[in-house]
Amino acid sequence: MALLRLNKFLAENAGVSRREADRLIESGRVLVNGSVAAVGLRIDDTTDRVQLNDEPVVKRRISHFYAVNKPVGYISSTVKQSAGDRLVTEIVQSGVRLFPMGRLDKDSEGLIILTDDGELMDKVLRSRNGHEKEYIAMLDSKISDEELAEIAEGGLDIGEGRRTKPCRITRMDGARISVVLTEGMNRQIRKMFALYGHNVTKLTRVRFMNVMLGDMKPGEYRRLTDEELEGMRDMVK
Repeated sequence: MALLRLNKFLAENAGVSRREADRLIESGRVLVNGSVAAVGLRIDDTTDRVQLNDEPVVKRRISHFYAVNKPVGYISSTVKQSAGDRLVTEIVQSGVRLFPMGRLDKDSEGLIILTDDGELMDKVLRSRNGHEKEYIAMLDSKISDEELAEIAEGGLDIGEGRRTKPCRITRMDGARISVVLTEGMNRQIRKMFALYGHNVTKLTRVRFMNVMLGDMKPGEYRRLTDEELEGMRDMVK
């Protein structure tokens, strides 16, 4: 049986990051089999007894996290609205029921996170947290610097009953624009550019919080790394 680092066990089962786990261990608040633990200790999580603040730390069920490059034409839902719908959750054959962490509209492609960890998903999706999502938008015409500045400033009425928040916008070349949002109104990017007479011909999400799309092709997926999960958990503290 391979031994597991104690800080990793605490991160997975006590709702803390590895750095926080190390601080707890250093402070003497973590016991293993009744003895004060040391930083760097490895344990057998099937037999060793771990306590934090004199309370047992119970091993949680394993959660699943996948980064998926959603192709155009797939919907970010777990339920088909019509017989021809293709669900992004059907791309990953994991044997467990997965849910999309947020939405990406049918006409868009790119990064979406699938998970069965409802607790972390709820924390991530709380709108007040303002987590970043980065997109690359291809426009059908060149947009001026003045128009980009106005969109970035926020305050646009796109018909959602509230105005857009400020966002970060960077011109990558003439009609290819990077947009970083901290909110997620329906078809927001398409509507923002449409106000200035520009249609989005292709929209790709390339980053969700600290997770990058990388070189995955549409329809491909991978498991999130331990570092990505730890970073995500740190962001929702």
